[in-house]
Amino acid sequence: MPKIIKVRCNGPNKHVNEIDLDKLDQKTVVLRGSPATQQKYVPDRLILPCRFCTEGNVIVTRVMIEENL
Repeated sequence: MPKIIKVRCNGPNKHVNEIDLDKLDQKTVVLRGSPATQQKYVPDRLILPCRFCTEGNVIVTRVMIEENL
């Protein structure tokens, strides 16, 4: 069952976007470099486009992700 959180965009209409946390936690393939030391990497913040408008962005922080995992 996917974990979905609702976050408002920072545009003028403050649209509510549903963010699927399972899709944010996708694996990244690294072709060169040393292996990652952490099992799960959670970025400080993610900036995603709003699904309903072009002016706003949805900002998802590490605290929001960790609270809902």
